[in-house]
Amino acid sequence: MLEITTEDLEILRSEVKEAKRVGTLTEKQLKVIYNNKLFNMFVPKEFGGLGLHLIEALQVEEQLARIDGSLGWTVTMCSGANMFVGYLESFMAKMIFQDSKVCFGGSAQIDGIATVSKDGYIINGMWDYIVGLPHCTVLTLNCHIEDKGKLLYKADGSPYFKSFFLFPKEVTIIEDWKSIGLRATASNSVKVNKFRVSENRAFEIDSTNPVIKDQTYQFPFEQFSLLTLTANHLGMQEHFMDELRKYFTGELYNKYFEFKDEIFYQYEEKFLERRTDFYSIASDASKEILLNGQLSSEMIVNIDKMCKELVYKGRNSILKVVPYLGMAVMDYTTEMNQIVSDLLTASQFNLLLPENLE
Repeated sequence: MLEITTEDLEILRSEVKEAKRVGTLTEKQLKVIYNNKLFNMFVPKEFGGLGLHLIEALQVEEQLARIDGSLGWTVTMCSGANMFVGYLESFMAKMIFQDSKVCFGGSAQIDGIATVSKDGYIINGMWDYIVGLPHCTVLTLNCHIEDKGKLLYKADGSPYFKSFFLFPKEVTIIEDWKSIGLRATASNSVKVNKFRVSENRAFEIDSTNPVIKDQTYQFPFEQFSLLTLTANHLGMQEHFMDELRKYFTGELYNKYFEFKDEIFYQYEEKFLERRTDFYSIASDASKEILLNGQLSSEMIVNIDKMCKELVYKGRNSILKVVPYLGMAVMDYTTEMNQIVSDLLTASQFNLLLPENLE
């Protein structure tokens, strides 16, 4: 596993309150991120990245989310977006990744329209929840393709779309992130109005035919996203357990101390079971990619089911515990309140929603 020094971890931890106050990661936190190349975990070494494999990166993301939800969520989203290096045209990728502080950010939603023009495309749209927007040097935005006045669709009826990369100076930033949790992610919106781009600004995330032939880019992006976001939930759930322990060791006042053994050990046991299952499936998936260059349909189903259940059951187990922690947990200035708020906010990500509530 990538070893982040104790000193750097302490800097990340000590800046959490300030990051929440200002609504974005602090300069000290960013310095640690850049020095450790955390936004470039999935970027090949020849492009200045760490070239980590999936399991190692998941462990780093879990570790960061255990320190703070906003920290882990921002690094996960931006490093996952930087992974697009594997699908960009080679010359463009080399040019962009010359910047040691390169940070991709974007939206998975198809919230724009790209109209085919003589020299490329004309882009219009508005995309919300761009995680880590103040740190982004490149924005990736999905657009439904329009040609000759008609929106294009695939054979299955879904929109035919492409991803486009733009630079911050080419968009209008709308500061509208008002969430109760993950406040330091600065997940604001961007708007684009009749902006012309050349053909080489467009790319498609195709794990069956990446530009860089490496197992990282052969991993289907939806399943990759599910695993990385779920690793964040594990970290935040573990952070909750760390804070819960303080209630039952006397570090924090707990009026309902008579429930402490049952509540704490039951939560811990279930959490450890979820964590073991998560890394078991993630490891099996990585092996499939290495051996076959793709995931089986069975593995895709297993990842989807496991990740959604881990998030859903983890959130519910926390909400079962919260009433026994007294009114103090409702104080928005406490760490426990912020952990719960971060978890609830992260649970709203639609990719992680269960098929049903049973």
